[in-house]
Amino acid sequence: MPDSVTRLDNGDLDVPGLGRIRAGFTRTDRGVFGFGPLAAGVLLVQTTEDEPGEADDDAPMTLAEFQASIRRVLGAELPVAEVFRLSRYGFQARQAERYRDRRILLAGDAAHQFPATGIGISTGMLDAVNLGWKLAADVDGRAPAGLLDSYHRERHFAGERMMRQTQAQVALRRGQDPAAEALRDLFADLLTGEPARRLGAMIAGSDIRYPGTGRHALTGAFAPDLTLDTGQGTKQHRGTHAPGPARLPRPRRPAGAARDRPGLAAPHRHSHRHDRSSASRRPADPPGRSHRLGRRHRRTGRHRHAALREALSCWFGTPEA
Repeated sequence: MPDSVTRLDNGDLDVPGLGRIRAGFTRTDRGVFGFGPLAAGVLLVQTTEDEPGEADDDAPMTLAEFQASIRRVLGAELPVAEVFRLSRYGFQARQAERYRDRRILLAGDAAHQFPATGIGISTGMLDAVNLGWKLAADVDGRAPAGLLDSYHRERHFAGERMMRQTQAQVALRRGQDPAAEALRDLFADLLTGEPARRLGAMIAGSDIRYPGTGRHALTGAFAPDLTLDTGQGTKQHRGTHAPGPARLPRPRRPAGAARDRPGLAAPHRHSHRHDRSSASRRPADPPGRSHRLGRRHRRTGRHRHAALREALSCWFGTPEA
């Protein structure tokens, strides 16, 4: 901003002939003007217009074009001293029909473009995380049949969900009349407590439970960053830095102990060079349990063991003898 524009201590701008503009987003009957700090002494300034002026998308954006947009939205001039970067973008809601076609795999902006800003970065990173280890396993010849195809099934599903909520964002910010304002105010009132956390996870893309990955409620979902029961309070993500799968078995509890927290034992690696990891041994039955109930527990343990072997074979292939 030039010297004629005063940056107030709370981040607001005092503009000659226009007055104070609050930091954040200012909605007018012609669009939305937004600004905030990007770096020391640098502001990120944005306009959003439902009916923008004519522009050639093949030509670089100019400062005059941007100032004309500000003038349309605010109804006044906003002097700008120096510009570091200019860009324009429009409504995009496109998703590739398939993320894999034989040897061609799509991720990030090549696979999807959303009508809300910032979403494409996190979604593209999640595409890469999902694809990377599967592609490496396939190239190394250790991927089970269908593993690489699961990338499309899982991330296309995630992209569809992201497209739905970003289009809903567009619908919420459209319109400047009292009815549109009332809808936004009502929606904001509803976003308290658990609904706000749920929507935040939806925007981050961390609420996904991939389809076709098992019947358990946590199968196919993002793993929470639990504290591992190692005696030093190590967080779970520290145990998953090395490549390859990690198994987090249940801790052994004293007989009769309550399950009061999700403590986990330290992870170890699964290897295709030896027998697979099996489910952790259950703690001994508390005194007074009937023999019949004990047999039921053993059957449950065998079932879990078989389910674990099936899951490991699905994702990591059959181990060598």
